[in-house]
Amino acid sequence: MTFTLLSSLAEETLALGERLGRQLRGEEIVLVSGELGAGKTVFIKGLAAALGIPASEVVSPSYVLMNLYCGKFDLFHFDLYRLGAMPEALENPIDECIGAGVLAVEWAQYLDEGYFALPQAIAVAVDEAADGRRRITVRSRLAHIALS
Repeated sequence: MTFTLLSSLAEETLALGERLGRQLRGEEIVLVSGELGAGKTVFIKGLAAALGIPASEVVSPSYVLMNLYCGKFDLFHFDLYRLGAMPEALENPIDECIGAGVLAVEWAQYLDEGYFALPQAIAVAVDEAADGRRRITVRSRLAHIALS
């Protein structure tokens, strides 16, 4: 499934995250890619809201690498901005959380492509459309994910 939405408001980005979040079953890995200020955290706030976590409590874990939120499912919220491309000598902290709840990863473009091939992966790309709005593209092979 591939779904694309053009968003001109943060509320639309948040609402799409919430639509996706309502379909999660608890072991998905949501890989969110995009440049600085693209709306990655806003999307994840919507995801969290669908899991019963107040969006106002969700902050980007840029300086701590991961925040854990408890809701319908545990939400492991990673931000790879400060790490950039994962150094080979560093064990990827995401690996130890796979299967423990929903993982939401900001700056997923820094991950090895193998993460996008995982069966439980949902790839979300946020970029700028030609008219200045944000284009949010969600790709998943999971049968229970349908946004259209």
